[in-house]
Amino acid sequence: MTIAIAILLIIGVFFAFIGVLGILRMPDVFGRLQASTCIATLSTLCVNIAGILYIIQNGLSAGSAVKLGLLALFVLGTNPVSNHALCRAAYRIGCKPAKPFVIDDYKDDFGDSAQVEDNADKPDYEFDEPQKEDTEEEDV
Repeated sequence: MTIAIAILLIIGVFFAFIGVLGILRMPDVFGRLQASTCIATLSTLCVNIAGILYIIQNGLSAGSAVKLGLLALFVLGTNPVSNHALCRAAYRIGCKPAKPFVIDDYKDDFGDSAQVEDNADKPDYEFDEPQKEDTEEEDV
């Protein structure tokens, strides 16, 4: 059982590493969100299963195994939903994919009324630059 625990931990670390590479290498926000969901779902699931097996192997508290199992179910239920909500919000504010969508279901939902933001696809460092604004104080 120790070998199974080690294999699950290695698989969990592998998915986390691949997910981090995906976040760094993906060309657009939609790919990065998919990569981050890979980390949170697959990596966490493998590590939780390894933890449950470790608890069973060493005869530790059954409550801890139940907590890890519930945590795994919570992660499996919430990560895909939150990823969908984030992708939908990114589409709605006007983030553009690196390549055109093959199937664009969001266009049916939002039509042409989706808010388009001019700087939605700018790199992070461009957001940190101060914006030039006219700041005139009004006399009260």
